[in-house]
Amino acid sequence: MGELFEGLEFARVAFDVGGEEVVVALSDGAVFTANSWWLHVGFIRSGHTGGVMQNTSSFTPPLLPPAAAPAPNKTDRRNRATLKLLFIAALVLLLQLPLQLVNSLQQERRANWAAGWKTSAVPAGRSDHAYPPVEKAGFEAYRMVERALKHSVLVLALVFAAFFLFETLAGLRLHAVHYGLVGVAMVLFYLALLALGEVAAPGLAYVGAAGASSALVTLYSVAILKSQMRAAVIGGLLACVHGVLFVVLQMEYFALLAGTGALFAALAAVMFFTRNIDWHARDAGGAEAAT
Repeated sequence: MGELFEGLEFARVAFDVGGEEVVVALSDGAVFTANSWWLHVGFIRSGHTGGVMQNTSSFTPPLLPPAAAPAPNKTDRRNRATLKLLFIAALVLLLQLPLQLVNSLQQERRANWAAGWKTSAVPAGRSDHAYPPVEKAGFEAYRMVERALKHSVLVLALVFAAFFLFETLAGLRLHAVHYGLVGVAMVLFYLALLALGEVAAPGLAYVGAAGASSALVTLYSVAILKSQMRAAVIGGLLACVHGVLFVVLQMEYFALLAGTGALFAALAAVMFFTRNIDWHARDAGGAEAAT
């Protein structure tokens, strides 16, 4: 520790640094500046509180303030919700490519099945519409896949809308890869329906394909939604979507009516859960706006 000497015109501070005495003279009212914090944190000017030396053993040098984070890009800050919805729409359209491949495979195998049935031993005089049970089940399986593919856009849109609502209402951040993997799992439902329909009854094939696809998406949702409860909601939604689709596929004359009613119900649910969301604030990158 140093020793303080006061004069008439200036104050002098003497203290020990590394075994050597360092003397610093300060004029009255001058500002003391040093290159090292060792020289200017261990004492105060003589005109303040009697010029008492202060203990520097527990002193921690001041830290520089953290560098300011770079300002987010304008595209990142604005229209986030709108860009995510546009991405979902583009993903739904992109997934139609593998679904078209599934449809082409269905048509090819259906044609092979029909050719094999016509060349098999058929009693003379039997009508082509009088299918044996196994042959009729095979025809219905291909027909179910064909009709299910026509509703693929609706099914994908409903599932992606549920994930988007969770992302919006719960403040989650889902990556494009998450949506893509969920979409691929939904596409596998149609491929599994085609494969199981060739070896099982149409109803059992549908239940097996829907169950496998729904279980895959639900288990994956536990990780990306960070909640078993949210994943259970996704699982319930998938069960409802596949159940309604199965009923629609079983109808001949009321399929359009049932599908339209399902669309109204889905739209009403989306409107209800998003009624308190301030979309302008979300597009501007603001805080949570839902109540």
